[in-house]
Amino acid sequence: MTSDFAPSGLIVCLPEAEVDDYVGVVETLIQEGFHSFALPASVAGLGEVFGIFQARATFGACRLSTLEQAVAVAEAGARFALVDVPEGATIDALVERGVACYAAAMTPTEVRAVLATRATGALLFPADVVGHALGQRLKEVGLADRVIPLGGIGAYAAGEWMGAGAPAACIEATLLGDAFSGDR
Repeated sequence: MTSDFAPSGLIVCLPEAEVDDYVGVVETLIQEGFHSFALPASVAGLGEVFGIFQARATFGACRLSTLEQAVAVAEAGARFALVDVPEGATIDALVERGVACYAAAMTPTEVRAVLATRATGALLFPADVVGHALGQRLKEVGLADRVIPLGGIGAYAAGEWMGAGAPAACIEATLLGDAFSGDR
């Protein structure tokens, strides 16, 4: 089985937190127009959070690095996974369970290596190290449409990546600020 799902637009990558902490933040973000979220694969209540909001948002997992996590996030109902370690068995487990899989890469050569696997696409991480100009370069060589950038991306960089053809861009702390810490 392969996934026919492909993330698009902005993906909000949330930090590790308790289930109760996600409820208010995700609800607020949904009301503000965000509809795609990735929670760390290590979150204990992943399926519970997905279940609360799945009628109004799409959920995936990020910071996934093991075969066990791949199986767990698929069972929890993740639609996509952002995989830190582009290991074949982990990628295969996700794809076989119908979860769109984006595996980590940083250079065009690494992107091509990921695309040679069963992965849906490549997760360009850390995107802020290479910069959003890489999006245009990947477009020139026909790779941008299967790459999702993650790491240090603000509104401008997200727009540049998507303008170059990336189907989605991941945003983190630049959007969330102190939403989980409560610092004011």
